[in-house]
Amino acid sequence: MLKHKSIKYLLLLIIIIYIACYYVSNSGYYEYHLQNKTIITNEKIKRFEADIANNKEIDLLDYLDHEEKNYTNHLTNFVYLISDNSTKITRKIIKTIFKKLNYLLED
Repeated sequence: MLKHKSIKYLLLLIIIIYIACYYVSNSGYYEYHLQNKTIITNEKIKRFEADIANNKEIDLLDYLDHEEKNYTNHLTNFVYLISDNSTKITRKIIKTIFKKLNYLLED
């Protein structure tokens, strides 16, 4: 009985996700977003060409969109901390092993 309920919920979730994706694709949201990017790019190209025609000093950073996205959150910071600490511990262990091997080989 529980197995059939979970299958029903899974199918319902899949149908809801499909409907949401279908709505987004038919509403034109993605195309609208791309069109806005194109308009901004064309405006910057025109501004760049005008600055060249007017012999202005040109800095490419003025014409480029620099969107630096920050994907860090508490989970990624925690995982990074664990990774960093495990690397330090592993290095200490390896150094200790090689010191002992070196001591054994010298005798």
